[in-house]
Amino acid sequence: MATINKNLFSHLNVEDCDPVWEKFAEVEFSKKTLFTNNKAYLLEDGLVRKYYISSTTDIDTEICAEFYFPGDIFTVDEKESDAVYESINSGLAWEITLDEVKDMFVLNPHCRFVQNYYLSRKLNAAMKREMLLLKNTPQDLYEYLLKNKPYYIQNIPLKYLASYIGITPISLSRIRKRIV
Repeated sequence: MATINKNLFSHLNVEDCDPVWEKFAEVEFSKKTLFTNNKAYLLEDGLVRKYYISSTTDIDTEICAEFYFPGDIFTVDEKESDAVYESINSGLAWEITLDEVKDMFVLNPHCRFVQNYYLSRKLNAAMKREMLLLKNTPQDLYEYLLKNKPYYIQNIPLKYLASYIGITPISLSRIRKRIV
């Protein structure tokens, strides 16, 4: 049985001997795996995307909202039931129920720090993404990713990257040709 790579999650400031680590269950997943509601996940290996299905036209369209890489945490909550969390490739995650997380907050005040850290990072990332989408052209967004998040370009399939930027894969291909 595998154990959590605690070094990968050291940014959470949870000590190696903390009993919280024992509450996580190992989840090996393959490509196109959907993650279960009411759970929090520590992503150790692989790549996961969060997307929404837009039914505003005759054809359902997937709109990529976020990507999760090794070392990231994500929660799948029933309240956000229209969001879909799906693996892009195979990997390894560690899951815990959201009820267990709530219990930990009651028992261990230090867990509140982790929650605050997680929520502040998510809020800052969402605000930054919103500003990028509002102020920039798709080409500006792609160039921003090239400069600031090259691992997105290297690891995310172009069709998902195009959706994340808010354009079609054909438009992204044209932008890529102009830049090179």
